[in-house]
Amino acid sequence: MRQFQVCWIFEGHVIIMVDTSPSMIITPTTLFHHVQHAEEYRQTPASGTFVRWIRFLGIITSIFILPFWYLLSIEQGLLPEALEFIGPNENTGNVPLFLQIILADVGVELLRMAAIHTPTPLSTAMGLIAAVLIGDIAIEAGLFTGEVILYVSVAAVGSYATPSYELSIANKLARIMIVLATFAFSLPGFVVASTFYILALASVKSFNTPYLWPFIPFNFRALRQILIRYSVPAKETRPSITQVKQKVD
Repeated sequence: MRQFQVCWIFEGHVIIMVDTSPSMIITPTTLFHHVQHAEEYRQTPASGTFVRWIRFLGIITSIFILPFWYLLSIEQGLLPEALEFIGPNENTGNVPLFLQIILADVGVELLRMAAIHTPTPLSTAMGLIAAVLIGDIAIEAGLFTGEVILYVSVAAVGSYATPSYELSIANKLARIMIVLATFAFSLPGFVVASTFYILALASVKSFNTPYLWPFIPFNFRALRQILIRYSVPAKETRPSITQVKQKVD
């Protein structure tokens, strides 16, 4: 991790260290700084790129898979014939589908918090047993459908794949808001809420740096270095957002 932080210093960022805190603040920062991990830089460029793409996929899944599945479940007409199996076609349980999603999402968060406060030797076993038993009993009792548990679990895995814990919580709140909008307004709600989420990210600035740079404003060269993990010696210039006088490392 220290080597990862040194890379940011070489790029011209400022790292703020606070006494007694294990965390550091990197400025200026963008969304793409929060979705990278030191693991990518400990691997070869090809392996690091693969891990990065998988992580990006998990993060996007954690935000949109639940509201998108819920939209397809309530709007069966949007599904092509090949995907008609999506959605609870028969038994939707005794609880409305919307409430099932909210309760299951809150339940996963409670399990996470319970695992944190459980002694380490027991936390893994407790989490697995509680998830399996509670999920199975809830399905048998007709409270939840199996697909709700499945997609909530997939979204939770995507959240855990997010390197930044704070970002994963923010993404979870965004996911719940998109689900609420989809429940209230169906397809228009999903589209408007998703668009509003992206516009909200685009409006954020960190030390006068756009939060979605280099995607918005678009910078192909910088975006290419985010999508592909180049070797450190191959990165000859510092990013323009740091506004350094010395452009070359």
